Amino acid sequence: MKIIEIIDLAKRKAGLESDYKLAKAMGIQPSIIAHWRKKRRHPSTEEAVQLAALSGIEDTQIIAWINVESATSEKKKKFWKGYIESRGLVATVGLCALGISIIALPEKTDSSILQLHDYDANTHALNTNRIYIMRN
Repeated sequence: MKIIEIIDLAKRKAGLESDYKLAKAMGIQPSIIAHWRKKRRHPSTEEAVQLAALSGIEDTQIIAWINVESATSEKKKKFWKGYIESRGLVATVGLCALGISIIALPEKTDSSILQLHDYDANTHALNTNRIYIMRN
């Protein structure tokens, strides 16, 4: 994801129509966002966290994408891309594990006891039999 896409997503999710309003919401100068769009400058960590809060994207993901775009060497760019891919893999594995646990483990059931009383006239004893009724 590019910084421009993050900016536009943050504006859309926050209901802001312009870069100017986004800048005011973040407490920065509007010219800063213009510099981000032209790649003259990149968001700081604090600005990335603000963009994350506005866009609904995890802050570490935004920081990683900013580092991909601002990397000065191919080695750094490769590192951050690997980080992003590994985070995606972790999330995928976590969601798969959740899905499997939902399928594999039955839902907890609620049971009620229905007691049937049978009075034996010959022994003058009360016989109690129980039937469990299970509901999902």
